[in-house]
Amino acid sequence: MTDKIDIKKLTQVLPIFPLPGAIVLPNGNLPLNIFEPRYISMVESVLGSHRMIGMIQPFQKKNDKENLYPVGCAAKITSFSETSDNRYLIELKGVIRFKIIKELEATKGFRNIQPDWIPFNKDLYLDFEKINILNLLDQLKIYFNNNNISVDFSEISKISNEQIIAAVPQICSFTPVEKQAILEAKSEQEILEVLISLLKMNLSGDNEKNDKTIN
Repeated sequence: MTDKIDIKKLTQVLPIFPLPGAIVLPNGNLPLNIFEPRYISMVESVLGSHRMIGMIQPFQKKNDKENLYPVGCAAKITSFSETSDNRYLIELKGVIRFKIIKELEATKGFRNIQPDWIPFNKDLYLDFEKINILNLLDQLKIYFNNNNISVDFSEISKISNEQIIAAVPQICSFTPVEKQAILEAKSEQEILEVLISLLKMNLSGDNEKNDKTIN
């Protein structure tokens, strides 16, 4: 579980990184290669303070500006390195999801929002070890087999439930809309159920493709 954090002390101005297809769940990890000048400025602006970045998906452009899904996840920079060509390689750890209250004035080209932490205050106490993920592992075996991905499940069994669940949206080819459904699921059990449902839908879609090919 996440180290205990006082929700009242979380920042009320959160820089955001809109990135389609990229989500991070609370306690999950996400490595990023930062090379755009505005996001380099964003990283540098938070390194000396709360180190928090809001990962959020855009869904369309309006007047040359990307609209955003209403829910993202704040993640903390846990490690970083600067490359010789002035990029940042950072590792993020998801902390707590948020809803957007409103968008604020941009800073050095990057966008900022006022986050509402309250709807997801339970993220600070999530415990994925209390749920049974055997059904998820069964569906993952089918998914990997159908996609010709070689995985040693004896090694996966040594990984915590939390790490497995956080990794599934990153390694499976879900659409941005499907990933958003995972991100917006309320509880540990609901997140699990959405993952299982999406894996089953993927299998169903593959079967339909095969049927059309045969016919």
